[in-house]
Amino acid sequence: MLYKEYEEYKIKYYEAQNKYDEILSEKEALFIKTQPAAVDTTKDVVSGGGTNNSFDTYLIAKEKKKIDERLEEARYILEDRERLLKLKKEELRLSKDWYDKVYYHKYIENLSVNEIKYKIPYCRSNIYEMLKKINKNISLDKNGQKS
Repeated sequence: MLYKEYEEYKIKYYEAQNKYDEILSEKEALFIKTQPAAVDTTKDVVSGGGTNNSFDTYLIAKEKKKIDERLEEARYILEDRERLLKLKKEELRLSKDWYDKVYYHKYIENLSVNEIKYKIPYCRSNIYEMLKKINKNISLDKNGQKS
């Protein structure tokens, strides 16, 4: 039953997406600090002191946290996970197992049970039973969401 492996690959792909998003958000937060801001008039005016270049500060912080390297590595991981997911989807599509076929038609092609019954040699009640078993195996609720 390849659909279990496909679900695992999909979860890992989403985790890689989340990690990439976290690093990108971190880079974005650093960059926002370089943008011009309004002058704070509540503070006392003091002359002297050093000037602070916000862009230099941004570059130093970015280099210190190695954001570009981490972002590039996360992008490679994400692309590899996406490639694996596509390969597993194709393998699932070509599978001879009836449970894989039902899973593919229901959760990847988003076909209804009535449409699926014309693609495989089972009646509606058998397809519902197969879907029930598939949902139990991958822990999906009635809306097709992970529980």
